[in-house]
Amino acid sequence: MLDVGMTELLCFAIIAILVLGPEKLPEAARFAGRWYVRLKRYITNLQNEIDQELRLSEFRKEMQEELNRIEALERKVQQQLDEIQKQQVSESLEVTETAKTTQKPIWKCTPISGHYKVPYLTKVTSLAAQTDISETSPVELKIAV
Repeated sequence: MLDVGMTELLCFAIIAILVLGPEKLPEAARFAGRWYVRLKRYITNLQNEIDQELRLSEFRKEMQEELNRIEALERKVQQQLDEIQKQQVSESLEVTETAKTTQKPIWKCTPISGHYKVPYLTKVTSLAAQTDISETSPVELKIAV
């Protein structure tokens, strides 16, 4: 980290004894130790945050790649769905057109005017079976057009 070797530490100790003296040296050493621990903690936290951000950015990259794959599949499925719908519409149009061209009128209507007598058979009930009515009675049916 700081690449401080043994000779550099010995030089710092000699200068500290000459400048501070033996009375203030223990206080200065504690002060320097505290600041060294704080600095080391800060650097460790910074390294951890950088590592975490790198992992998050890699994770985001992977997520984006997966989202791109999903969107591509979604577009492909939508295209296939559109093609199927177009085929269904064209087939239904073909069926409708062929039905229109091949369909012939089933009957022709001609108006009828006048009175016509139509024989009408009534259903034989149990009372009618007792009286033995077996002939048909004509019923007059009037149709107005």
